[in-house]
Amino acid sequence: MYADDIAVMCQSTQELEKFIKAFEIGTQDFGLTMNIKKMCLMSLRQFQKSTCNSEKRTEIDHEPCDITIRNQKIEKADEFNYLGCYVSKDQTQYKDIETRVSKASSAFNSLRRIVWYRKCISIQAKIRIFRASVLPVLLYGSELWSLTVAEEQRLKAFYMKCLRVIIGVSIGDRMNNDLVLQLTGQPTLENILRRNRLGRFGHVNRMDNDQNCPMLTKKTLFTSFKDVKRPPHDIKLRWKDKVMMDITVVDIKNWRRETYGKDTWPKTINRGVAYGIFHTDATRVVREHKERAAERRTQEELMNHTPKKTTPDDITCKQCGRICKNIKGLKIHHHTCIYKNITDKKVVTQKIRQSISILSYRTTTSRPIKIIELLLKNNNNEYIWPNQTCGRALKARGVTSHVKACAKVWLEKQNFLF
Repeated sequence: MYADDIAVMCQSTQELEKFIKAFEIGTQDFGLTMNIKKMCLMSLRQFQKSTCNSEKRTEIDHEPCDITIRNQKIEKADEFNYLGCYVSKDQTQYKDIETRVSKASSAFNSLRRIVWYRKCISIQAKIRIFRASVLPVLLYGSELWSLTVAEEQRLKAFYMKCLRVIIGVSIGDRMNNDLVLQLTGQPTLENILRRNRLGRFGHVNRMDNDQNCPMLTKKTLFTSFKDVKRPPHDIKLRWKDKVMMDITVVDIKNWRRETYGKDTWPKTINRGVAYGIFHTDATRVVREHKERAAERRTQEELMNHTPKKTTPDDITCKQCGRICKNIKGLKIHHHTCIYKNITDKKVVTQKIRQSISILSYRTTTSRPIKIIELLLKNNNNEYIWPNQTCGRALKARGVTSHVKACAKVWLEKQNFLF
């Protein structure tokens, strides 16, 4: 509970309903009233316990939760905002990360023309403004984050983008991240997140009451369920696992003892987060880098606009041997050449089939042969015959009389009886 905001966790719907009704009666005794419109219920995502090492897990279906107070039904939600941080049903920080990046981007863009683009303001002053006004917005609540690699990369991309805008370079200039951090004297975002987690861990480890007994927060961190194992697949690291990895990276020997030192613990966790001195030749290095980038872009444009020299082999058709004027003409010729070859093959196969059918017809029947059976049909359903002198392609109507008048010699060779 913080001020007038409270988040309650219960193991079952009955316990939650019992608590809310008791809390409603208790607040009314002091003249307070719960705002039902701002309340919401959320059931955390849980899976059934599996005995095998299968990657597929079955999600538990929660019982319906309908709680009504003062004739008003409390709404259900998959996520809610508590003290500026989002708590989601699947217990991930995706929504929180996107919100942090969006708000930090708004804060950064609001100072773009006022501070970042002003040449009269030194880069060192811009970096101090960035650390005071933008970075706290981006990393609000990062002490309790347990991020995946993709989420850390999302934050890192925004962090490096802001530093590049401050020193006046873009992604097209191809300045690597190590050089940007070296020029600005800033630590990596991974070290800043590690420092924040270890700072919160030291504060929790020092939570002892007057009787030198651990408080509830410390007990929750260092306790676990008996005879319970985590599933082997699709399980992200817990906050405690991240802290243990951070302790290994920072090379802390005895964290149980060192965390009790309020003065020494901050110095221990700030080893890799010390802000360096701004590079004195940063302006010159940025200018030289931008000049090299401009020269590289000019050369790339010249290479793209330089016409390629074509040889006769590049513009010669490999099927018919025709030499075209350019590559574009060769591409156009390919369509007609391929289509022509296909049609020629069709005509040849059609001639063979017709000749075979005519021979078989002559041997199997004794009726007189029709002229139209001796002709060939093209793609336009028009009839033609070999060695024709007129060169006309005729349709079915009138073809018999025309062939008798124009191709008598050819009909005699075909043993056609007039």
